[in-house]
Amino acid sequence: MVEFRGHNTYFPGLSMQEIGIVSPELILAVGGMVLLVIPRLRSPNLLGLVSLALVGAALNLKLVDLLIALRAPSSAVYFSGMLILDRFALFLQLAILVAAALVILSVMGFEREEVRSRREFYVLLLWATVGLLFVAGAQHLALIYVGLELISLLSYLLVGFRKKDSLAVEGALKYFLFGALSTGAFLYGVSLLYGLTGTLDLSRLSAQVPALVQQAPALCLVALLLVAVGLGFKLALVPFHMWAPDAYEGAPAPAASFISLGPKLAGVALLARIFLVSLTPEMHSWPLLLGGLSVLTMTLGNVAALVQTNVKRLLAYSSIAHAGTMVIGLAVATPFGLAALLYYLLAYVLMNAAAFIGVIVVGNTTGREDLGAFSGLAQREPAVAAMITLAFLSLAGIPPLAGFFAKMWIFGAALKAGAVGLAVVAAVNSVIALFYYVRVIKAMYLEPALSSAPARLPSRWPILGLALCTLGLLALGLGQGPWLTLTARALPVPFQPGDLPWL
Repeated sequence: MVEFRGHNTYFPGLSMQEIGIVSPELILAVGGMVLLVIPRLRSPNLLGLVSLALVGAALNLKLVDLLIALRAPSSAVYFSGMLILDRFALFLQLAILVAAALVILSVMGFEREEVRSRREFYVLLLWATVGLLFVAGAQHLALIYVGLELISLLSYLLVGFRKKDSLAVEGALKYFLFGALSTGAFLYGVSLLYGLTGTLDLSRLSAQVPALVQQAPALCLVALLLVAVGLGFKLALVPFHMWAPDAYEGAPAPAASFISLGPKLAGVALLARIFLVSLTPEMHSWPLLLGGLSVLTMTLGNVAALVQTNVKRLLAYSSIAHAGTMVIGLAVATPFGLAALLYYLLAYVLMNAAAFIGVIVVGNTTGREDLGAFSGLAQREPAVAAMITLAFLSLAGIPPLAGFFAKMWIFGAALKAGAVGLAVVAAVNSVIALFYYVRVIKAMYLEPALSSAPARLPSRWPILGLALCTLGLLALGLGQGPWLTLTARALPVPFQPGDLPWL
């Protein structure tokens, strides 16, 4: 633990520096409370702008922390070792805040009053973001559990926000039931690890893993399996994915966008922190476990998406498949794999957020969210159709967009680690995925326009979100150098220059 000077008089043992470290989280938490109780904030646009300002303030503070951390030689722990501040945590926290800002923009452009004009929806988003930020920087299994539960409970509420909608209630209930089971499995795995090591601190756990692998390999394997079940639920890995299609379909589109982004970022952070950093490859079974989950997840997600007609449900299976591709970066257990995964996360946030914003734009003008609602969009709104097309092409992995390079580096990491079979399966799945992404593009450009679609311009907020995502995808794809350098500097594991091909 790092010792600090100048303790706070009102909270003995808590330093002012520690309070400053969590000031972004405090801004979001307190700001959410204020947003909930101020009666004058009734305008939907004002609610959204205040929420966006809070996220922007937190983003600015985290960016300053990252710039300082890039100059610092080491990381630091706070709150008696519960929270770690390193480049890896800050990188993921910035990605989380960018995702939250894009989701808030999508809420502001969502023209269903039961969501857009309700301050509770913005408050739930802000508080769920707080949970995500704590999980990304957690160094203690107790804090990880608390953060995961905060994210889960608020996500259930977001999915079931339209309580008079039977699909929303059904999706939220399935999400809750599977979440309760996965939480139980995660806690049981944590209890086994605590019983074996006597600690919940990940750094101390790491020091004891080599001896434990020799003394009690069976119990270690069971504990890891149970922890993987809990985290697999967050990432919607097969076979822990059953809740996702119904939850995405029933949830308001902004809520579906949020649960496709936030929990995945948190899940990746935890898998990397627990398996790759703390447990290390001393236990050779966990890379095989993650590799098997990756193959199952990619294959089922892509095959199931081929037959979907509801675009939100299609994107649910697409998110499942992308989660499987992400796990390759962890399964190979190399710095190259983890750096490729971090680049993939940046691309995924932008292209998935853009795809859901496209669903919102179409839903606003047609009242529908199926493939038929996209028919003739290029004739009505050519600029919007072009930006949505770029998002889906990036999801499919078409150059020169960021999605192509994200997959390229992930496949390269698998090949360099000798996991040729894993790379081949991922490449075949990318070809399969192209078919269902092209279905959406085909509807926009080759099918006749809907005669019932109103001739009016979409709201400016989702257009702004789409434009930002499109520019980001082009910047990540055409100007990879700085982003790849940043991912390398954010790695929580040591590496040699030869480990990363771009250095």
